[in-house]
Amino acid sequence: MGPGRGGLPPRTPQDADEFLENVDEVNALIEGLRSGKISAEYVDRKIKERDAESTQLEEMRKKEAEEAERRKYENLSPEEQKKIKAKVDEMIAEKERRERARKAFHEYRAKMPEDKRRATDYDAWDLWTPSDDEDDPWMQYTPENPAFKAMEADIDRRHAAQVRARQTAHRRREEGNAAFRGGQFAEALRCYELGLEADKRSLELHGNAAMAALKCEMFVQCIDHASKACELAEFLLERPDHPTAIKCLQRRAAARLKLSHYKDALSDLSLAHERDPSNGEIESQMKEANATYEEARKEKEVERGMRRAAQGIDGEVDGTDFHTLRELEKLCGEIGSDGCDYARLEALVEGSEQCRVYLRSGRGSHLLGLSRELERADGSMVPTGPLRVLRAACLSEANRETLAQNGTLELAVGFIGRARRSTEKATGEAVACALFLLHTCSATSNPRATIIEALASDVGPDGAIAGLFAILEADLANDTGAKLAAAHALSLLGNCAVDAEARIALTRFYYDAPGKILGPVLPVLRCGTPVLAERAAALLGNMCADGRMRAEFAANERGISDLCALLPENEKNERATAAPAGMGPGLPGLGPSRARAADRESDTDASIDPSPGGRDSELVLNVLAALANVSVDAAAAATIGKAGAAPRLARLLSRSSDPLVPARAATVLSRIARDPSTARSMCGAGGSNGDGVAATVAKFVVRRLASDAGDGAIEPAVRTLAVLANGGDAGARLALAEHAAGALVECVRRWDVVGDGTAGNAALAIGDLAREGDLLPRLAALEPVAPLLQVCHKRTGAAQKNAAIACARLATHSGMLETLKANNGLELIYRYVSP
Repeated sequence: MGPGRGGLPPRTPQDADEFLENVDEVNALIEGLRSGKISAEYVDRKIKERDAESTQLEEMRKKEAEEAERRKYENLSPEEQKKIKAKVDEMIAEKERRERARKAFHEYRAKMPEDKRRATDYDAWDLWTPSDDEDDPWMQYTPENPAFKAMEADIDRRHAAQVRARQTAHRRREEGNAAFRGGQFAEALRCYELGLEADKRSLELHGNAAMAALKCEMFVQCIDHASKACELAEFLLERPDHPTAIKCLQRRAAARLKLSHYKDALSDLSLAHERDPSNGEIESQMKEANATYEEARKEKEVERGMRRAAQGIDGEVDGTDFHTLRELEKLCGEIGSDGCDYARLEALVEGSEQCRVYLRSGRGSHLLGLSRELERADGSMVPTGPLRVLRAACLSEANRETLAQNGTLELAVGFIGRARRSTEKATGEAVACALFLLHTCSATSNPRATIIEALASDVGPDGAIAGLFAILEADLANDTGAKLAAAHALSLLGNCAVDAEARIALTRFYYDAPGKILGPVLPVLRCGTPVLAERAAALLGNMCADGRMRAEFAANERGISDLCALLPENEKNERATAAPAGMGPGLPGLGPSRARAADRESDTDASIDPSPGGRDSELVLNVLAALANVSVDAAAAATIGKAGAAPRLARLLSRSSDPLVPARAATVLSRIARDPSTARSMCGAGGSNGDGVAATVAKFVVRRLASDAGDGAIEPAVRTLAVLANGGDAGARLALAEHAAGALVECVRRWDVVGDGTAGNAALAIGDLAREGDLLPRLAALEPVAPLLQVCHKRTGAAQKNAAIACARLATHSGMLETLKANNGLELIYRYVSP
């Protein structure tokens, strides 16, 4: 813009003279207009001439700048020119990719059903409309084109802007991640969306924003971000199976479930499973979504049935007739009144899934009405009836979840604490019902967490935990009601002790006064009622996952001996006794109260297949779980051995149809075999009772190998033999070799079937047996060298090393040395064994 037309003040004498001339000319024009000597048309013409001169001057300056840029480019080195060409190639490739993505997206939209399209899809328009830098003319140029040379500065500017945008997006993403880790989900979402303003095509930012929106319960926003992420992965990156896209399908499904869009959620999960079939998390989410959809379907069916019943129409809903539902509706309306027939209400709810569905319909209003009766409970009002109905309702998992959310379970825990001081029989019955309710709910993870939180907040001497252990001190030999309450208390404590938080609460209660837990629980083991002993063993097994409790129990020889005494002495030792009348199963198999011996150290739930009428099997499983956990302690392992448990454990290897029994028994055997005294007795003969322990274990291994069983029991059984071979004296090894050498070599020979642990432990045992020179001829007859060399070649890690060490010890036998030489085995020996 020239001087005198709003430009900057003159900077040179020449500019100043030109400025003064323009001022004089303007003054002359104004004076002429006043005097009438100059017309307005003349002034307009002069202004147009001045504007034309200014425009011409600006064009000349622009051409001069372009010429300067051209000369600048021509003076660049070939390396600098290549860098500029690379920038252009990058931007052109990006444009081509967006064009392909845009075309694919429009084809996808065209194939969508009409009801799935929005009339004006502004989100899609915003995502796929070209940016301002996509249609510039320099996209057509190459370095050989003269016009390109004038655009070099513009290319640098645009490329730098793209880099800055990516850096801004990355910075915002890092800020959002930090906020998300700190639990500030709204702030994280804000940061992610600020990053998307800089780079709207960032797959990661859309994925993170979807997760943050889900955490903030902004479900529509979550669906929007997840959808964009999936579209970017499929159309822009051309990778529909991108891990972030799979996660976004899961997040979109979760949001749609919250909005009750069940079919859309299941469709998302089905697509995610199709693209990532090995993802166990998706399978689990699909099961939950299907269950939620099924529950919603049941609620709709019940509501439809109730409407038809109100119209006088006959019919049924999944086996429950309309008249039953109408009766249930009437009884629910009487909840809280003196005339409510809770016994009839319990019978209807326990006998019909549709009645249980009705109780939670209307956002659980009927369940909430029953819960209010717990709030009203005092010395004059005992809520036995409502508690029984609530327990029956909890035969449905969805109702358990509802009770966990509406505060009912906390009220039940509080009632147990308050009722502890009462001596009224009616109160005792109500406590048993409350325990039955909590025991039933504690078999499901979310309700269990709610119960644990309530228990952990009340660990005082008059609290709920103290009340639970006080129940165990009642007369369990003669009082059936006491047995009933004790069974539910033990089941509840055992289920809760699966979780670390509950164990912490129990140990905190315990260490305030030593003996609070072990004192009441251990006598139950010898109360003479197997169902109570089973649940006491389950509680002890789960509690022994805590190191301090395990050490305390390990020091109690009487308790460990009582636990071992619960193992069957022989195949015909049937100990099953019916549960106390009215106790019920709560849930089949008591759910997580049956701890998995090998897994307690990792806090995982048990997975036992409950068999009808298999209470004795449940007892054995829980006793084995407790022994496996406590035998981690060396002193406890020695005590178990002294109690004579080894022969009983060995017999369990082959005398149970449940594959978990031999796996747990073998685990305990491998731990107690570390005690020298126990090891010597295990390697000896069995006498008049049959085979010794080592012989029984070896025969079990051979049978399992012959049947190709993959039940997880072979590895701990072979580990038992390896511990015996390593820790025993010469006499023990000689006795062990007589029974087990063949089984060990067979394990190595089946290296392609067994796992690394089995092959490595078998090789280790063979190497230890080879330390006894008298055993070398026996071992040579079994031809172990060739399979050991196969393990050296085909396996890695400890299995390979153990096999090499075994070969080195076998090499002291001339015949086996020749076999090693013939198979180039000496090189492997030198790799692991110092000369």
